[in-house]
Amino acid sequence: MQATSYLEEYVLQGGITMAALIPLSLYTLAIIVQRFIDLRRSRIVAAQILSRVTSVTSKESFLALRESLRSDPAPLAAIILGYIEAGERGESLDPKENSAPIEDETDHLYQSLSPIATSYVVAPLLGVLGTTVAIMSTFQQFATSGRRDMSALVAAIDKSLITTMWGLIIAVPAYFCFALLQSKVYRYERRILPGVMKVINRHLAAYVTAPAAAPKSEPVSINR
Repeated sequence: MQATSYLEEYVLQGGITMAALIPLSLYTLAIIVQRFIDLRRSRIVAAQILSRVTSVTSKESFLALRESLRSDPAPLAAIILGYIEAGERGESLDPKENSAPIEDETDHLYQSLSPIATSYVVAPLLGVLGTTVAIMSTFQQFATSGRRDMSALVAAIDKSLITTMWGLIIAVPAYFCFALLQSKVYRYERRILPGVMKVINRHLAAYVTAPAAAPKSEPVSINR
């Protein structure tokens, strides 16, 4: 019975805007949980990939590792492939000198947080919209009815603030979680992945074949 009263007081009386705020709250919660799962260290720096790297002892096993990394969805697999291709182009394998493969992959991780940023921006705006519409409707009803009952007016305004409350309930935790996840990606980008790739590249450097330098052409002498 109490649950029904809460449902009526904090959801049903919020008006039509609640039809958008309730799904948005569930969507935001699902995205936050999913991103925390996706950004676990065990997924970003997958142990099975590290074990495959350490098992490379020949050119054949290196080529087999390279092929397996192409079908691996882990971010570390894409970063290793990026450094292998960079080494084959003659670029540096040192993450301090060449951080492009790490930055390319962490850019995708930053972009995956954009739905959370959208939620904490849109939710309070929807809440204010719902409150504005409700207050306008309340004032219109009082103007047409000619009543001067202040208690009824206060109760109507109280109901109109439900959507603003929901917008803030969604926005504040979403912003907090966004900041946590963003700092987590930053640590991967600046500290964890460069350290891991330094060890991996040191092990794979012997098997990465840089392009052969073009032979220098001898000057042609013209005998007159």
